[in-house]
Amino acid sequence: MFKAVKYLSAAILLSTAAAVSAPVSSADEYVIPSGKCVGVKMYTDGLIVVGTTSIIDSSGKNVAPSEECGISKGDIIKQINGEEAVSNEMFSEIIASSDGPVTLTIERNGQEQSLDITPVYTDSGLKLGLWLRDSTAGLGTLTYTTGTEFAALGHAICDVDTGCIMPIEHGIIQNCTITSISKGRSGKPGAVTGDIDGSELGNITKNTEHGIFGELSPEQVEKEQGDPVRVASSSEVRTGAASILADVDGNGVKEYSINIKRVSPPSKSGKDLVIEVKDETLIEKTGGIVQGMSGAPILQNGMLVGAVTHVFVNDPLSGYGILAENMLEAE
Repeated sequence: MFKAVKYLSAAILLSTAAAVSAPVSSADEYVIPSGKCVGVKMYTDGLIVVGTTSIIDSSGKNVAPSEECGISKGDIIKQINGEEAVSNEMFSEIIASSDGPVTLTIERNGQEQSLDITPVYTDSGLKLGLWLRDSTAGLGTLTYTTGTEFAALGHAICDVDTGCIMPIEHGIIQNCTITSISKGRSGKPGAVTGDIDGSELGNITKNTEHGIFGELSPEQVEKEQGDPVRVASSSEVRTGAASILADVDGNGVKEYSINIKRVSPPSKSGKDLVIEVKDETLIEKTGGIVQGMSGAPILQNGMLVGAVTHVFVNDPLSGYGILAENMLEAE
């Protein structure tokens, strides 16, 4: 439930997978739970092909150069004419100045291959009929810090069009200003909306199925406060009363009561826990779990047991959480 900023990407809501992974031991692992709402900006390692389209050439003919050369949705363009593909602007400039075929190095299913494609003359210049994505930005929740490092979201940032985990070249987390809340209701998840306009808090180094991870800025390390808590192993997590930490209105992190309804074996799906919001104050503010709360830490018996990851679309009071030990495994 990473709440993405519209002008860069549509909302990234869910992360799904099925394979089971072996958890690491969380014995004697201590972290500082956060709950802080943060802005996330991430730039991709290569350009993601989010779609292909036919175009009208200068003679009025309908052509599809990208489809004809074999480029598919979900491919990642790594190079163009031997140069690293670092941005949409750079890619467009090379296409606009080409005078013949260009060579694209693409990654598909983990394998690289080269394709030659000839840009088509149109009334607005040379075109390939490609829709590409090089970045995304949005709001999420910081789960915990460990002195110099951080973990957030509890699930991967996935491309909204392809569903694939976005390969990361670099990224940052920043302070943000929450501007509004749209309450969730059955069939339509709510969302926290805000501006990413604050100071940089850290650099993102990993985008994984279990969350995003990175290093705090030196300035933020000096500001880190809070009491460390032990990370619970999956065998210590129980159904029953628990709480989450979240900032949903810009007035600071607060603790809200929830109920853990189910505990499942650790997995890659981010659906290890089923939780239900019980706190009337939070229900009044948000209607339950909303986009932007991904990563909100879940506490039980003085331990960090997990983080919020998903909302049930037809029941905004309920959702899924990932076990905290799974997040430790992905660091």
